[in-house]
Amino acid sequence: MGRRPRDQEADRSAIQAAADRLLAGTPLRSQSGRLTASELITECDLRRDIVYRHTDLVQDFQARGKAQDSTPTAMQGKCL
Repeated sequence: MGRRPRDQEADRSAIQAAADRLLAGTPLRSQSGRLTASELITECDLRRDIVYRHTDLVQDFQARGKAQDSTPTAMQGKCL
């Protein structure tokens, strides 16, 4: 009896939703709201190795974060 395969689409959806929340400045799990890969991992509540299997989503998040060029306005001034 082996392990059940991971639901790749559910993982992708969780990562994308976490990225959208961080970029909007409305995180559920991240304390700092910073636009980093580590905060993305915290926000989506998946293991690091699972998140990095979806490098396209991580790279897209990093590019969008760099384009935003700062901590989201909604998170500025909050205690780190």
